[in-house]
Amino acid sequence: MRANNAAREALVRFLDERGVEPARAVEALETYEQLIRRWNARGNLVSRRDLGRLRDRHVLDSLSLLPWWSGSLADVGSGAGFPGVPMAIARPESPVTLVERSERKFRFLQQVVIELALGNVRVIEADVGQPTVASSLGAPGFGTVTARALAPPAATWRLLRGLLVPQGVALLQSGEPLDASMFDGGEVRASERTGKSWVTVVGNAKESCERHAVSGQRMDRWRGG
Repeated sequence: MRANNAAREALVRFLDERGVEPARAVEALETYEQLIRRWNARGNLVSRRDLGRLRDRHVLDSLSLLPWWSGSLADVGSGAGFPGVPMAIARPESPVTLVERSERKFRFLQQVVIELALGNVRVIEADVGQPTVASSLGAPGFGTVTARALAPPAATWRLLRGLLVPQGVALLQSGEPLDASMFDGGEVRASERTGKSWVTVVGNAKESCERHAVSGQRMDRWRGG
């Protein structure tokens, strides 16, 4: 019991330091962790090893992205819901789209939204690698896009950049700093160690935006630019 109380107190402090109302978020985050453990028995949402460090490795690491989030959020290849679900819990006023191609994980994410009553979240079953995915997600694009363990960083950036509004950013987490040269057509706007990961904030370079952004047209025109 003491361990549980200490873990909850640590979570309350973590949220409070980031301007999140703990009374509202703590219960939802704890319920979310319970859902992962329950569903993990049916299929691997996270590894067995990570079940024992779910909060530090996944929940808190996801919440560490909050300072860089602006506008609507798309979490691509959401899997068990990291980082999109913890971020949506922390900011219930902000729209979040979870994109997942696995039917089983898609169903899990739907259940999370229902049980936690996340009115700001929609779940879409789609493969971001398909050329029609941008149109299925809707115009005009997202202010922030996230992806964890989707592909190597350079490939992830190529998949995500077409989903961004002109001033939008992709938040990429990695175990070490990322070289700016790997982001073709992009520019690194911040790079910082936070939580268990390095966060690299990447946006489309100004000239790339000017070349492809045409007023009134969908942002999926950026794909391949």
